[in-house]
Amino acid sequence: MKRFFLSVLFIMSFLRSPLFADVLPVQPFSTPSGIEVWLVEDHSSPVVSLILSFQKREISSPYTPSSLLLKKALLTGAGLMTPLEMDRFMKETPTNFSLDAGFLNTELNIKTTREGLEKTLKLWAQLIKTPHFGQMDLSYAKAQTLDLMLDYEQDDEKEAYLKLLQGIFPQVDFMANFKEGAEKVKILKAEVLEIEAKRLFLNAIPKVVVVGDINQKTLSKILEETMGTLPRSQTKPTKPLFKPQWAPKTEIVNKVVPQSIVSFGQLGMSPHSKDYAKYLLLEYVIQGRMFDELREKRGLIYDIQEFSMHLPETDVLVGNFSCDCANATKIAKFIRSEWERLKDFGITQRELTSAKLAFKRAQLLTLTSTEAVAEEYSDALIFNLGPKAAKTHLEQTEKVDLDEMNNFVQDFLKPELLSFVLIGPVDKNTQKKDPKNVHPKS
Repeated sequence: MKRFFLSVLFIMSFLRSPLFADVLPVQPFSTPSGIEVWLVEDHSSPVVSLILSFQKREISSPYTPSSLLLKKALLTGAGLMTPLEMDRFMKETPTNFSLDAGFLNTELNIKTTREGLEKTLKLWAQLIKTPHFGQMDLSYAKAQTLDLMLDYEQDDEKEAYLKLLQGIFPQVDFMANFKEGAEKVKILKAEVLEIEAKRLFLNAIPKVVVVGDINQKTLSKILEETMGTLPRSQTKPTKPLFKPQWAPKTEIVNKVVPQSIVSFGQLGMSPHSKDYAKYLLLEYVIQGRMFDELREKRGLIYDIQEFSMHLPETDVLVGNFSCDCANATKIAKFIRSEWERLKDFGITQRELTSAKLAFKRAQLLTLTSTEAVAEEYSDALIFNLGPKAAKTHLEQTEKVDLDEMNNFVQDFLKPELLSFVLIGPVDKNTQKKDPKNVHPKS
């Protein structure tokens, strides 16, 4: 019952007075060492969830061999504990934690009790500040990393996404060749991990979102005594190299697969833009339009997704879908023509109403746990949007009318610059070369 408290609080505040009520009661504050914190205090919950975001020294791929191995090495003790001792620590504290590396930030996700918070943060401060990679047996972490890279190598959706980004940003290496990367993992040394840890964690003061059973005074003291003691790199962040090269490109990766995966993208929009509420609705409109036309009416795709990638001074709107290999090229052409039709003729009132409901549902009905609330606020904190960003977006999307939405769609969509990456055989007959993809006759 308690796990639904935050969701109920969110919905009640929205229904009671959406123009004036806070979406959730956030307490922003900073510790003496400068750690920026957003706290949602909830003493009805028995747990505390944290997301600590560490800005990297430079924007880079999270799929490099050193980044992937570092993640596994830290999660298996970094020489301070054995993997078995780390497992015992998590069970006895109790606590759960994970690392999520991105292009811009590395996130440490923690879920524990109020009593276990200090112990967990002390451990992670040690792991980041004084890892003993030289004293650990890296074979276990390497084995886990190689398993992960094998999964990535077989993930056609990830390959299509990374190749799409590589085509848009040719000057940045997105490390999409996991087979080659696996060979590098095998020979990596402890010194490389020490350098990588500093690059990912010690470049800037972390930003922290905390949700659950703890008050500001106690939280500030624990953070200051743990994360506040981390040293800071004196190296200035490098200037981002993400300069997009937009063009109507279609890259085909000839590969025998059970189904084709296609990624496509165009210029996105910054969360700080005055039109960002319309952009959020457009994501739902595009996904709904493509699903109706390609799935419901024609049965050509299995699913379709839309999402955004935000980087300093650069934003990308990305979509992907899966389909029968024989239809991939035809569907890509259809999407480009549908992009043109949206731009020329706009959307309908029904599509706008559906997009508003879908956006509201996604914002309201997912906040059923302390982790979900922390995730909701983490992006807003990273992008300096302010603690009322979620509430503001709900209010602004509700006010958008059809005329202004269609004016925005006409200006924003760029069908002439839409890029595609197709993973699959060039033609239908190619698939027959792999006996695994040939169904036996009955």
